[in-house]
Amino acid sequence: MARPSMVRAIGAEALVVLLEGGLDRVVLIDSRPFVDYNTSHILEAVNVNCSKLMKRRLQQDKVQIAELLQHSAKKKLELQAGQEVVVYDQNSSDLAALVTDSFLSVLLVKLERSFPSVHLLSGQFLLCSDLSIEDLMFQYQAHSCSFKSC
Repeated sequence: MARPSMVRAIGAEALVVLLEGGLDRVVLIDSRPFVDYNTSHILEAVNVNCSKLMKRRLQQDKVQIAELLQHSAKKKLELQAGQEVVVYDQNSSDLAALVTDSFLSVLLVKLERSFPSVHLLSGQFLLCSDLSIEDLMFQYQAHSCSFKSC
């Protein structure tokens, strides 16, 4: 499997700037297991199922990324050309350190093929409770360049 080549790391400050530009311009993807997502997540984020079966289906092109996102979303997603995608998981921040066969790597490669701008949220992004976009922006502004960890 190929390595994500066009994915860029994005910090908390840049994420806040993207979100302030409008939620319709950004697709937030939580790539953690559902149990972690269910415990805490950014409220507008879509959790993608990181099962072995889903990874294999993505690798074999048996499911398209738009289908995966629509199926995983709690409400209908308005996917549009030009949207930016930001993916986060529990602690991945170094793209070079990703194992090419990991679910996150497979997901990022597929996203690059469908969206013009894909980012991996860098830094420690541990969430204490469900956050709305407004809470996320407030926490960022209140804690300078890092989010408060639990």
